[in-house]
Amino acid sequence: MEGYPALACLQGQYPELGIYRRFSSLNARNLLYLQAELIDLETDLEKYTKEDGKSDKEKTKLCNKNWFYLSRKKDGVVGSQWHTMTALRVKLREYNECLVLQRQLMTFNQPERGNLKLLTRWLSDERHGNLAIQGLDRNVWKDGYDLLTVKPDSLDGDSFTRLLQKVLIDPFHRLRSSCRPPPDLENGIYTYVEVTTIRVANVIGTAISSILPVSAVVVLYIVRDMLKRLGIVALFTALFSLALMATTRAKRIEIFAATAAFASIQVVFIGSAPL
Repeated sequence: MEGYPALACLQGQYPELGIYRRFSSLNARNLLYLQAELIDLETDLEKYTKEDGKSDKEKTKLCNKNWFYLSRKKDGVVGSQWHTMTALRVKLREYNECLVLQRQLMTFNQPERGNLKLLTRWLSDERHGNLAIQGLDRNVWKDGYDLLTVKPDSLDGDSFTRLLQKVLIDPFHRLRSSCRPPPDLENGIYTYVEVTTIRVANVIGTAISSILPVSAVVVLYIVRDMLKRLGIVALFTALFSLALMATTRAKRIEIFAATAAFASIQVVFIGSAPL
C-alpha cells in the first residue's frame, strides 16, 4: 500500500498526524465574494423599495406595508422586492454558513512542530516510495504554511508542560531509539503518552506552590532587618506570581488573588515575628 491509502492509514492510526491545509486565503476570498454579491442584492432591494413607495399605484405602494401585495407584486419576477428578497435569502444563508465555518476553522490548533517534522520525514522516506504523494499537493507539509490539525491539542495554553515534555522526551527518545527498534516498525514511529508528562508537570507545580511559602517564612525569620524583609517579600511575591503563570492555566484575576493572599501572609508574619 502506498500513496494516499498509506498516508490515510498513518493519519488514522496516529490522529496527531492529521495535518491539513487551512486554506485561509481561499476562505477569506469566498467570503469577500459572497459579501459583494449580498451588497449588490441589498442595493437592488433598497432601490425597488423606494420605487414601490413612490409609485402612483395604490397597491404597489402597499408593498412596503402589506405582505399580501408584496408577495404578489409582479408574481415574484426579476425587478421586484420579493424576487430580490428570495435571492437574498439563499445568498445570505450561504454567507452565514461560511462565516460560521470560518469561525470554526479558526479554533483548530496549528500542528505541533514535532508531529509536522515526523510527517514530512515519513513522506520522504524511501520505504514509502520516496515522496508518497507526488501531485501538486506534495509540498503541503514540507512548506508548513497555513496548516491545521484536526485532533485538539491537550497541551494548548500549557507552555510549562510543553517545555517539560521537550526537555524530558527528547533525551529519552535518543536513548530509547539507540537501544530499541520502534514499536511501529512499518512506519518507524515511537509513541509517548502525554499523561505522564502532565503528571510530572503537576507534581512540579505542586512542589513549587508548597516550597515557596515555606521558604519565604524561613528567610523572613532569619533576616532581621525590616528593609531587607520588605525586599524579600517583594522578591518572593514576584517569584510566586511567575510560578503560577508558568505552571498553571490560571486566569489573570486568579493569579492576582493568589498573589495578594501570599503577600498578605508574609506581611502578617513580619508583623508578628520579632526583629
